Amino acid sequence: MLRNDIFHFSSEGGVQQGFYRLCKYKPVNPQFYLPNLLIKENLDDSSNPPYYSGSVCSKQLYDSIEDGDIGIVNNGNMIRVILSRKANHNTVLVTERCNNLCLFCSQPPKTGNDDWLLNQSALAIASFALDGVVGVSGGEPLLYGDDFLNFLDFIIENSPETSLHILTNGRKFSDASFAEKIKDRCEKLKITFGIPLYSSRQAVHDQLVGSKGAFDETVRGLINAGNSGINIELRIIPTQANHNELSEIVEFSGRVFSNINQISLMGLESIGWAKKNWSEIFIEHESYTDSLLSAIDSAHRCGIPLAIFNFPLCHLPRKAWRIATQSISDWKNFYPKECDECIQKSSCAGYFSSSKGRFHQPPSPIK
Repeated sequence: MLRNDIFHFSSEGGVQQGFYRLCKYKPVNPQFYLPNLLIKENLDDSSNPPYYSGSVCSKQLYDSIEDGDIGIVNNGNMIRVILSRKANHNTVLVTERCNNLCLFCSQPPKTGNDDWLLNQSALAIASFALDGVVGVSGGEPLLYGDDFLNFLDFIIENSPETSLHILTNGRKFSDASFAEKIKDRCEKLKITFGIPLYSSRQAVHDQLVGSKGAFDETVRGLINAGNSGINIELRIIPTQANHNELSEIVEFSGRVFSNINQISLMGLESIGWAKKNWSEIFIEHESYTDSLLSAIDSAHRCGIPLAIFNFPLCHLPRKAWRIATQSISDWKNFYPKECDECIQKSSCAGYFSSSKGRFHQPPSPIK
């Protein structure tokens, strides 16, 4: 992987589980949203100043983080860095609950109450204070309803320089009054909502998301959100069920919805339920080249930018290279050894580390 995000450490007495602001130096900001954890490069006998909740010694962690990054401590001896200034993408998980059961879900939903994730994520974003974009993911974040509005209000008040990219199935926007409340927050904070539409046909979309009636709510939600002026990134994942109608989905979206700022074609990640259902959903990229090129042409006619995510360049037609992005998060991104021979490696998304083995389509180095 390009950037490690998990570190193990030893610490006398351990460190309590939870979210921490990781500090290499003495904090200068007088307002702290999270407890401060001192990260030491070398062991020493000095006691921790009172503004630290604890300390750990790990040269690997010290060298990997920037001062003020955010980490979660689990089991008293493991830190996962969830917000990093060195990362190419930063995302917080605010819930594992969801009202869809997507066949390719990378974060299979749970039913337990996990409201603490929303609260801790708000504090983490405020503490991180990034002048850039932080992703908000789930589960389905908008299931929180008014509590999610309060989450946005907290970010507006405490970290207004941070932009949010929120992944949602869009069904909550079928409530027009809720869409209007979100729009009010969008006037104070830069927010984009990534909403998937997997088919222009109800039966196919509902099948892929595992929820009858989801298509109707998603379409009404997209209409309400767009008409309210909310920024929308429309997401499409090609599968066996919909790969031949990529152009139709794009044209349907261009005709029916407003304020679609980008359409994103997303490659499957072989993790979670996608791995379990792989043989039923995955189709080799080369099998729908014509459909993909047709979708690109349709987006151009509709005047909507289209981008391609999570596809190695060698699996795409050359015409699509210019809109393919280096999208895979660096903590789960890898390049097989064959890619060392490829002249396009520096501009290629590469592969998900989870795709190794039978889920790993072989590369064809471009020379």
